[in-house]
Amino acid sequence: MATRRDFLMTSAGLVGAAAPLIGRSEGLPCPPAQISVDSSNFSAACERSTAPAYIASMVPYQVRALAGTYAPTNGTSTLRAIMPSMWSGNDDVMRPWSGGAKSTAGSKMFVHGGGHSDSSNNSLTSFDFGGDANPTGWTVENAGQTGVSSDFSVGSTGYPISVHTYDGMVDMGTALFRFGGASYPQGGFTPQAVRFDKSTRTWTRLPNWPANAFGGMALGNPAAGKILIMDRWVSYNTYAFYRLSTNTWGTLKTAAEQWNNDGMVALNPANNTALAIGNNGYSANAFSLAIDWSAETITQTARAVQVFGAGASLLWDPTRRCYWCFGAVANTGTLYQIDPTTFAVTSHALTGDVPLTPESGGPTGSFGRFVFMDGWRAIGSVASRTSPAFVIKLP
Repeated sequence: MATRRDFLMTSAGLVGAAAPLIGRSEGLPCPPAQISVDSSNFSAACERSTAPAYIASMVPYQVRALAGTYAPTNGTSTLRAIMPSMWSGNDDVMRPWSGGAKSTAGSKMFVHGGGHSDSSNNSLTSFDFGGDANPTGWTVENAGQTGVSSDFSVGSTGYPISVHTYDGMVDMGTALFRFGGASYPQGGFTPQAVRFDKSTRTWTRLPNWPANAFGGMALGNPAAGKILIMDRWVSYNTYAFYRLSTNTWGTLKTAAEQWNNDGMVALNPANNTALAIGNNGYSANAFSLAIDWSAETITQTARAVQVFGAGASLLWDPTRRCYWCFGAVANTGTLYQIDPTTFAVTSHALTGDVPLTPESGGPTGSFGRFVFMDGWRAIGSVASRTSPAFVIKLP
């Protein structure tokens, strides 16, 4: 039977203004989503529906390290192996509350981080899981610039301060968006927002988060042309919507209850609900969210969901209609399946090249450092600078 997968198609030039057309694709590459950035329309990359041989040969819940027989075709087995020489001894971009852009389309996983006193490294790298017998491998998307410790002006291109990304970075198809974080070198939270355009490989400074600083979660909806930002570390329960079409912020609002520590969030776009989980809770360990993208409001509902550990990655699977959780500090050999209605959790022991051992010291969670390849029924991720990337096969 052909693989079933969701796809999203939006009329060109009308992102955020027209209702999305949602359909199903049977064994076909998904149509690229049209996304507007600075009044220009681009198509988001999409992986082919026939899985590469190295993924198709796996069984559900198997982990495959992409080294040896499955080493990348471009000869780049580790992140450290491709790091520009100017960052020698200064490449701690993954361990300290840092991660990636939690990509849910295409075949590339992005890695970006640093921050605080850990690293000034502001490079952006990617691992392409596309290929056949082997993946393509690591690429430097933007080498960054040394010595950056201050902001650059809104509307200009440049190099951002390195930050602990937490869950404040999202992949919107043609561009990555990064919000706030604990910046280098002093570790104070920044209100800075930046966009990385994949076609030009440049960073553009966006208007500040509408408060003095931000550290928390970001949730993108390409169909609505907006990103929901939820602060955890500074004001604890504020949120606002960023509008891609106008590069403006909506009104800063306050949620009823405080967000979870080390919070992570994922969206079910079919009904505009989301799930936010955390390392430990205050009034709750998790919240389901009802999101009104037009009115720019959210409604929290506390949920009794187990604690998964610091820095867990969370994603919505439209084919299985469930959430998957992996990659926390204490979650290196298990893939958790979360029911979106009952919020019951089913644990699946991972086999093959496990555990997914993170770097030693610090929080060491994955913090959104993944790409979800629905058509290939796989998650791609990486646990450290010196270990190979890996794939987790889904049922």
